[in-house]
Amino acid sequence: MDFQDRNKLLLDLKSSPFLPVYNEELYKNCIKYAQACIQDIKHTTIQVNQNPDLDSKVKPYMNLKFKDIGRTKRIQLAYLNHRIEKIQDTYFNNTLSNEKQQYLGDAEKKYLNEFEKLVKSYEREIGDDVSVKILPPSEVFIQIRVLKDIGKIVTNDGQILDLTPNTQHYVKRSDVQKFLQDGKVIKI
Repeated sequence: MDFQDRNKLLLDLKSSPFLPVYNEELYKNCIKYAQACIQDIKHTTIQVNQNPDLDSKVKPYMNLKFKDIGRTKRIQLAYLNHRIEKIQDTYFNNTLSNEKQQYLGDAEKKYLNEFEKLVKSYEREIGDDVSVKILPPSEVFIQIRVLKDIGKIVTNDGQILDLTPNTQHYVKRSDVQKFLQDGKVIKI
């Protein structure tokens, strides 16, 4: 395996709008190449132990092999990390269609299912949707109209608000943010 074959993993990612089909064959070839380098290092170490005169002649070769293993490992990790980040981004943006899922490998599909279970479990635990983009409020106080009966609430300041239908209030956004998200009140 030459350097261009390893780089092909990253070049495929760069040239694809979403993700290229998971290149399992090339990825496994990278693993085999790294294992062959390790075996070569072991074999060379045995030779150096038997003939210490070879030590100075073999050091540059060993150094090159170690760096080659590290380079291969970094390329593989960058490949996997980019794919995982892309999968997570498309999941949270709700753009991971069945068409895009065909580009995923078996392990990535399993990861996606486990990730989805984890996110749903977390959302149930906190009682909120984490896929909603959280933007800082543009204004601290807003005027709202109550659509559904909420009843009396205590604000963060300790004041009591009676949120009955068809009433308008000037309140802190943070006090009614949950009601805005649920559609029980609207911003005027």
